[in-house]
Amino acid sequence: MFQFIRTIFILKMTDFIALYLSSILGLCKKTKFPGTIASFVALFFSFLTYYFFSKTIYLSLFFIFLALGFWAIRQIHKKNGFGDYQWIGIDEWIGMWLANLFLFEFNFNLTQAIIFSLISFIIFRIIDIIKFIPPLRAINEDKNQNALAVTLDDIVAGIYTYSIMLVILGFYDLKFFYSSFLILLTPMIANMTPVLLKIKYWNIPINERVFGKNKTWRGFLGAVIVGTLFYFMLVKFDIMVFPGNLNSIIFVGFLFSFGAISGDLIKSFFKRKTEIPAGESWAPWDQIDYILGMIVLTYFIYQYTFSQIILFLVLGGTISALAHRFGYVIKMNSAKQ
Repeated sequence: MFQFIRTIFILKMTDFIALYLSSILGLCKKTKFPGTIASFVALFFSFLTYYFFSKTIYLSLFFIFLALGFWAIRQIHKKNGFGDYQWIGIDEWIGMWLANLFLFEFNFNLTQAIIFSLISFIIFRIIDIIKFIPPLRAINEDKNQNALAVTLDDIVAGIYTYSIMLVILGFYDLKFFYSSFLILLTPMIANMTPVLLKIKYWNIPINERVFGKNKTWRGFLGAVIVGTLFYFMLVKFDIMVFPGNLNSIIFVGFLFSFGAISGDLIKSFFKRKTEIPAGESWAPWDQIDYILGMIVLTYFIYQYTFSQIILFLVLGGTISALAHRFGYVIKMNSAKQ
């Protein structure tokens, strides 16, 4: 009897903690503007953390909030079912915390830091409310979002806000954009090759049960070969600079291409695990899978900074979303992203 009461008490306490975490200590249940309140409270505490502590502590807190928020939303879903309930505010807290990370890239005085933090808050709320960015709209169209989707919605908004602030403040200049675009070109070409390659050879699924019928040896090998050759041409015609011999150039081109198509393949594996039909949209992973694969395989060469990785995701993800949208219009893709 005592064990039963103890179990009930623990379950009740777990539900209580999850509710209070997800609603920012109940604040989001007491207002008609829960997202704005959660974002503003996060703005206040993220600013204090920036002002009094280091970037390492700031990032550590971000990952703690991310883990706690994901757990809390999952607990809410277990009890109430899937969905992005209006009173859930921990996702806005996480997104706003990420957005304000831009503060560490500059030596602001107190007044400047406050002003630019408020601008960041306004931009974040506009992006989160209007959802004019393709991945956000695609995520929001799913009315039965799981904990990952609910959290990703505001992480994407936070990433875009962070990037916009770096553009406004001149950190991302034309040279930064151009060099980042050049790095993304080879994985982009590799990622596009399977769709455009129409030769009849090797049109055999790699593993239909694991990756689906659309992931073929023709597409995989074609992506690696075409991407590697494309990178070689970029270096050969001095569009990209790489201080190495022919073997090194081919090796790096291979890493860019293999990383991109492997990212797409791994995404397909998890897409099947979540039982999403082949050809259906899975935002934002459909837009950034090839970028993540490229970053993982080439990081030891280029040692990308955090701000570079964020720009890769924003720039490459936006271009990919627009390309998919165009492909949908001309009937090359079955899903609009």
